[in-house]
Amino acid sequence: MVSKIKALWANEKIREMVVYVIFGALTTLVNWAVYFAMTSALGPDAYPDGSAQRALILNSANITAWVLSVLFAFITNKRYVFRSEEKKLGAVREFFLFLSARVMSYLLFDLLLYNISVFALGIDHAVVKLLMNVLVVIFNYFASRFVVFRKK
Repeated sequence: MVSKIKALWANEKIREMVVYVIFGALTTLVNWAVYFAMTSALGPDAYPDGSAQRALILNSANITAWVLSVLFAFITNKRYVFRSEEKKLGAVREFFLFLSARVMSYLLFDLLLYNISVFALGIDHAVVKLLMNVLVVIFNYFASRFVVFRKK
């Protein structure tokens, strides 16, 4: 059994996908931890629904959580998943490509497809959110693998 696991781990593509899933889960935890820590500390529930204060707190928490989780994902993807050794300008290029891909996945899936599915088509938001998360993970993996951290 151990030899089979070692053989699978020796396969670079298998190792990469497993490590990507692990750090993807950790990235999600970073996002949730930041979001819930901020909302707990700032207390948006003290303000009425629809108020500017409530919207500001919730949006600030969501944006901060997204930024910190994207930074965490970049560092872990660069170092542990795709094992990129780019330095200086190469690393800056990777960062901007990574950030661009994450912004694109957010716009395409979390905003566009989510809103069309939920509001125009009337599909249950929980089902759509689950599907969007799966599509985002797949999109982000392929963007990272073949665009951001592609092997030369």
